[in-house]
Amino acid sequence: MVESSPGIVAWSLVTSISLLSAGLSPVDTFWFNIMVYAGSSQLAVMPLINGDYPFWTIWLTGLIVMSRFIIFSATIQPHFKQYSFLQRLGIGTINTDMSFAKFIEKFPSPNNSDGSHTQILYFLGMILAHWIFWQIGALIAIFFGSDIPSSWGLGFAGPLALLALIIPAIKHKTAVVSALVAAITCELTVNLPYRLTIVCSVIAAVFAAILMDKKFPQRQA
Repeated sequence: MVESSPGIVAWSLVTSISLLSAGLSPVDTFWFNIMVYAGSSQLAVMPLINGDYPFWTIWLTGLIVMSRFIIFSATIQPHFKQYSFLQRLGIGTINTDMSFAKFIEKFPSPNNSDGSHTQILYFLGMILAHWIFWQIGALIAIFFGSDIPSSWGLGFAGPLALLALIIPAIKHKTAVVSALVAAITCELTVNLPYRLTIVCSVIAAVFAAILMDKKFPQRQA
């Protein structure tokens, strides 16, 4: 995760600065990162919390933003199906976008010569490293956030780091079509409330992949 660490730290830094700007104390910001640990969801719900919106809108927004992890969990479930529910719950709790992308790139199939023990160690190593880098970014924001100029544009670092992982993984026709459909859907629905554009883009991309696999079954194999 070293190559992704600058993006992770920058993303955490921007998220924590946003929490502090919204009125959270440094202590509350620290514990928010420990207990929630979901940058995109934190950024989405903080304006709602700060604006005294009803709790149901805050929970719904967080659920929508994090709904992509349903897809992530369904994808990695075959790799860890031999573990108990509580163990799998723990694995999923600290899963991240970058860790998921790198894991699937390394182990596209649960049936590999390295065995399941290697897979779980590889995955745990990534998500624990990601968690540490995230907390480092939060601590930098808490202690030095006021000294970092906004002109640095750190808010783009996290998404750019994620794009650097995603783009090389788009290797075949189904992935290309899914990515294009997701991008177009995102552009068309970007102004929807409660970050619904995320849900719409995920659903559209999944259906596009299903249709492509049905039309080109040899590619699915």
